[in-house]
Amino acid sequence: MKGTVEIRTKRLLLRRHRMEDAAVLRRYFGADEKMYEYSGWNPYKTEEMAAAFVQRFLESYQDPSFYGWAIELADNPPGRKEGLTAADGACDHHSEGLIGTIGAYDYHPGGAGAEESIEVGLSIRRDFWGRGFAREALQAVLTYLTEEEGICCVTAWSAADNIGSRRAMEHAGMRQTFFEQGALKVGSHIYDRVTYEYRIPVDLTFKVKGGTFNYRVGAVIIHNGKLLLMKNAEEPYYYTVGGRVRFNETTEETVVREVREEIGVSLKIDRFLFFQEQFFDGKVTGTHIHELGVYYLMKDSPDLENLECHSVTARGVAEELCWVPLEETGKYYIVPESVAQRLRDLPDHAEHLIEIDER
Repeated sequence: MKGTVEIRTKRLLLRRHRMEDAAVLRRYFGADEKMYEYSGWNPYKTEEMAAAFVQRFLESYQDPSFYGWAIELADNPPGRKEGLTAADGACDHHSEGLIGTIGAYDYHPGGAGAEESIEVGLSIRRDFWGRGFAREALQAVLTYLTEEEGICCVTAWSAADNIGSRRAMEHAGMRQTFFEQGALKVGSHIYDRVTYEYRIPVDLTFKVKGGTFNYRVGAVIIHNGKLLLMKNAEEPYYYTVGGRVRFNETTEETVVREVREEIGVSLKIDRFLFFQEQFFDGKVTGTHIHELGVYYLMKDSPDLENLECHSVTARGVAEELCWVPLEETGKYYIVPESVAQRLRDLPDHAEHLIEIDER
């Protein structure tokens, strides 16, 4: 295990704590009752408590199974505000660049029938709520713990009333596993408790003699007469939001998850559109591909305004979003072509499509 390593995301830097963090934690966390409203846990109540807590972090970094990060704005050193406006919280003072903490605790190595697991906890200071920083930091740590450290299962919990916390976990790809009525007591308040977990994703794609098999979903998203498509710099075509189905996951679960992960919005399914079988040679990979695709029309939502793309391709290339007027879809190179031909005028009933390019 490598323990607490530096992690960078699009907007954030996750780093080891420094002693000067204690003053920020006291000011923005310990002195703000809203920060521990649903947990009752406040290790930063006084300057002395905050300093002692940070000191324990510093001493614990010697343990390769200890994970504790300070979250700060990336690429925003003192006196520089490029990339963030004042509304985004750009700071002049270095210490105030710290906007939260995230850590993983209670590591269980598994064995004797028990599963390897760890619990994660996160806190974002209140003046940065509602901007997606919790999801971004949590998603990065989940990926690191599962893919880099090889921990099979990561759990987290929240008061059921803490909607912001629950939304961050769900948007980061965690799934609710338990609901315990009245399990949390914070002062005179009693809350229901929800538990979430994240597991190493297993996509249903695998190599066979002669090529690769893929099982994927596509989301047809239409808003204000325009179709949402994606593209990347590595491939010459456009495609719908979507991705690979995971083992033990229904295609309905997949399409909702993929939409949430790729554009940061939770959409509901309107109806099933296409089951598509496709045989083609990958233009980038050079591999012959046999693919099964399931396509759903998603319900419209006002949340589709001002979208941000949160995804990359399987090869790590950043993806971009593009709204295309329905009447102009024929001018774009959209794949699969059998699906693209039907996007301008969607059928009233589900269709089975077969597309054979080469074998």
